[in-house]
Amino acid sequence: MHADGSVLTEADAVQMRAAFSSGLADALPQLLGYLDRDARYLFVNRAYETWFDRDRDQIEGLRMDELLGPAAFARIKPFVDRVLGGELVLYEGEMAHDLARFRHVEARFTPDRGADGAVRGFYLMVGDIASRQTGEKDLGRLLNRERRRVALLDLGRQLREEVEPKAVALLACGVLARQLAAPRVGYAQVDSQHPKALIIGEWAAPGFPSLLGVERQLDTFGPEMTATLRAGRSLVCADVVTDPCGFSAAALKAYADLGIGAFLTCPLIKGRRMAAYIYLCQDTPRDWTPDEAAFVADVAELVWAAIDRTSAEAARQQAEETERLLIREVDHRAKNVLAVVQSLAHLTPFESKHQYVDALSGRIGSLARSHSLLSTTRWTGVRLNALLRKDLEAYDLDGDDRVAIDGPPVLIQAEATQSLGLVIHELATNASKYGALSDKGGALSVTWDWDAEGRLIVLWRETGVRDLTPPSRRGFGSTLIAQAARQMGAQIQHDWTPTGLCFRLEIAKGVQACAAVASTTLEAGFAAPAPGGSTLRDQRVLIVEDEALVAMDLARVLTQAGALVVGPAGTIEDALDLVSQGAVDRAILDVNLGGRMVTPVAMALADRGIPFVYLTGYQEPQVVDGPVLHKPASLDTLMAVLGG
Repeated sequence: MHADGSVLTEADAVQMRAAFSSGLADALPQLLGYLDRDARYLFVNRAYETWFDRDRDQIEGLRMDELLGPAAFARIKPFVDRVLGGELVLYEGEMAHDLARFRHVEARFTPDRGADGAVRGFYLMVGDIASRQTGEKDLGRLLNRERRRVALLDLGRQLREEVEPKAVALLACGVLARQLAAPRVGYAQVDSQHPKALIIGEWAAPGFPSLLGVERQLDTFGPEMTATLRAGRSLVCADVVTDPCGFSAAALKAYADLGIGAFLTCPLIKGRRMAAYIYLCQDTPRDWTPDEAAFVADVAELVWAAIDRTSAEAARQQAEETERLLIREVDHRAKNVLAVVQSLAHLTPFESKHQYVDALSGRIGSLARSHSLLSTTRWTGVRLNALLRKDLEAYDLDGDDRVAIDGPPVLIQAEATQSLGLVIHELATNASKYGALSDKGGALSVTWDWDAEGRLIVLWRETGVRDLTPPSRRGFGSTLIAQAARQMGAQIQHDWTPTGLCFRLEIAKGVQACAAVASTTLEAGFAAPAPGGSTLRDQRVLIVEDEALVAMDLARVLTQAGALVVGPAGTIEDALDLVSQGAVDRAILDVNLGGRMVTPVAMALADRGIPFVYLTGYQEPQVVDGPVLHKPASLDTLMAVLGG
């Protein structure tokens, strides 16, 4: 049909097709067509056949909405109206319709005017620009990489001029903010002793409250995120609301309060721990590219190197002197501990293999517990109540307060700590075998106070013991107590009453008053060891431990207890594979495997309802989801906790 309403004849169609269907038009990949004022196709080239998979005879005569579909036509109708109004229209965008696949197109709508100036129809030329867009994106990525490379080099030059860590961090945050168009960028240093981070540098756009100087708990936004960062992996979140991790309501509120809709966090792992991290925040959802994440990681390393340089020179001489002193002290302490262990091995009586291993392991464990307490105070000394709690925690049965301690705050100096620890261990061992801790009706009270001459008097009282028979001879334990007390310059006195032992220890040196103490009642500890470990018989126990000898010893003890050993697994991945296979009833987890927290394995076990116990050399392992035993742990206690 013509624009004036007359019917389109076959002769007219043939004539128009002949005019437009030149070899050049049909050879082009673009769509070429002519449409009348009703947006009806009067002519199309062969490209239409390729795009729409139908002959041009089936297309010519159709209106645009009939070919494209109502939804697609509705998107381009405004352009059709404009071209029919006499305007040349250019369009670039997405094109999706019923018969052709989704495409990115560039379209040109050109009005066709008659001799009288009236628009009779319009020419339409449409091209697929997906390949051009791909090329433009590739070029854009290359240009961005080059721009960021230049920015990185320039940042490195600027950082060499800075002498303050905060100035270094602020400068780097500003560069990241400009390069990645992020409204908030910050750098935080992580406290190695506590799960906290201090923000020492931040760049924030106007309207964003500054977090500079804020100290934040690492687990504020969830322990899973903290575990990921500590493992050295960046956190990339395009939308905090829809993120697959599924943030808790508390975390979402924290993000909302800070105006965070998306974020990228890059950790810095130094010395097998997270030492710092850089974060970028967006107030709206945003897709972070791998190139952007790599750029942030490069900047983070530059910042760390610059801050390290600013403090290194000033501290170099002091560090060297401290290192020399530390090496001498560590060498002295290591040799001293080895000598003590060697002496214990030689002097511990051998009645049977089990008795010997049990006695020697207990005494070495006491030395290790004292050493752990001293390490937390940098060998300045240990509180008496802490030393008692450490050695007695395994005997506070079922939390019924059978073991109580009470006394003023006292600090045991480092040189006396291990000796006093051995005395406490020997007394506790005897009480668990023959005294108050071997009888459900028994109780233990440990009290201390200063006398008029400034000596510390410690009283160990056992009560409730039935049929107590004082020892007829002096055993090695008594000899060890006497020798350890003599080394401290202390006096001891044994008094065997009908209901239990009363032991008096008088210490004249190596002790001093200190600040406030903790609770005077021993907190509930682990259950008493189950004889023979019968609760572990035929139980499938997973061992997750990266120290081969420790893993071998654990496997030996578990096998003797009748358990079926699974593993041992020395890596997170191996442990997760064994858990996923489903053949695990209980597990022993080393907290740190090759510098990585065992959290993913603990979570997998918890999801399946499988009980586990942590076994660690850390004094404060920062885990709260399971019982913790410290290396070297009593194997009887370990078996009891695992089976309980």
